[in-house]
Amino acid sequence: ARKGKLIFSEKLIMRKDSMDSQESADKPASEQPKPLNKLQRRILGVLIEKARTTPDAYPLSLAGLVAGANQKSNRSPLMNLSPEQIEDELIQMRSLGIAAEVQGSGRVSRFRHYGYDYLGVKGAEAAVMTELLLRGEQTAGDLRVRASRFDPIPDLPALNEILRSLMNK
Repeated sequence: ARKGKLIFSEKLIMRKDSMDSQESADKPASEQPKPLNKLQRRILGVLIEKARTTPDAYPLSLAGLVAGANQKSNRSPLMNLSPEQIEDELIQMRSLGIAAEVQGSGRVSRFRHYGYDYLGVKGAEAAVMTELLLRGEQTAGDLRVRASRFDPIPDLPALNEILRSLMNK
């Protein structure tokens, strides 16, 4: 791991299955969040991001999800996902209660997220998780600046408190 990088970002995103706390141990396995694969993390990140940054276009169509997932800026790693790959992942995400298909007035199906509930986050925690879902590992300074576009994070000590809270979940 490179010095200064957040090497625990996968732990935050994956919501690992191991029982780290008594609270987790008390929950039946069926109530434990399932780890998300890299495609599901990208799709969830895009849904959360676009809900906040382009609310007029949200819920997203499949074409909007493909464009957001394959976006060349503000993403790491860069991906080239097909509509079929995204549809396959959406089926699994819908069965887990992370995403839902929304029927609107148009003919195009649209998709929304239930990521805040699934991940157990809100506010600044949700902002940090969104950036980790979209970009993976990053320095604390970069993460603070990027997450602040969703929810203000005044300084690095504030970010460190948010990260501690996320790691304890």
